Amino acid sequence: MMTLQLLQVVILVLILTQTVNSFFVKSSRHCIREISMGGGRTKAEQGLTNKQVFQTLKTKFNEKAKIPGFFEVGEHVDLELYCKSNADGTQIGDCPFTQFLQLVMLKKGLNYNIHPTVSSKKPTWLVEKHDGKLPALLHKGNSMVESLAIAEFIEKTYPHNSLTRQGAYSYQEVLEKTNNFFPSLAAFIKNKDASKDADLQKAVENQLDIIDELLRTTPGQYLCGIELTLADLYLTPQLFHAMVAMEHFKGFEFYHINCDPTRPALENYVARMFDMEEFNNKKAYYSVDQVIYGWKVARGEA
Repeated sequence: MMTLQLLQVVILVLILTQTVNSFFVKSSRHCIREISMGGGRTKAEQGLTNKQVFQTLKTKFNEKAKIPGFFEVGEHVDLELYCKSNADGTQIGDCPFTQFLQLVMLKKGLNYNIHPTVSSKKPTWLVEKHDGKLPALLHKGNSMVESLAIAEFIEKTYPHNSLTRQGAYSYQEVLEKTNNFFPSLAAFIKNKDASKDADLQKAVENQLDIIDELLRTTPGQYLCGIELTLADLYLTPQLFHAMVAMEHFKGFEFYHINCDPTRPALENYVARMFDMEEFNNKKAYYSVDQVIYGWKVARGEA
């Protein structure tokens, strides 16, 4: 009887040992895969050129924006977001600040209507009270503009699923440290004087270095630390513009496919954020072609 009980104990120990070992092997593999996300090709991408890989990515993104009826207005809700539209008003335009606000509302699970608005059809209240500035929020008859101010209003009015918790940094500190990123990007993309490109590119890369350093020196996966905040949702659409526009107009890639990442923390971060459910939500998403067209207009080419 004692021998049988001893045998049962031994078998139980062996089963537990195998289970624990299997868990750690799987966890280790997951960590390795997460660390290597920013660089190196997948098996499906091996043998493709950079342009072929980008075309595949572009096609994947653009397919999401082809479904009709993206922005049909539903039942009355308290949040009405007016934004830049495409040429005929059937789709949202390429505004990263509108996408930021949509990410905020989607993360909070809020019901809202989105109104792509052409310049010639802006509501009277928007023109008279806010000089037609977009994006604009209409909430129970009260209107406001400025994307960060709108986001902070939403956060205060709907405090569940907080996006402003303090981490290693506050979201305000991160935004202050990175506030030159989009202006630097815009100056670089719009520049047509080749003699100035090197300095303008360097300015953008300095900003990318700042973002990379924030990610390397804070705990967790986000800019403020462990929790996602307004800072992450604010910068993600701008990084999307940077990835698309710099490659298309300047032949510069900061998100690498076929080689080791230049900024591993940043490139891993970009991969995670672009894969976020809210970023790919049909209400908030606009295509790569929209981004390129928008910058062509800014460059005076369309």
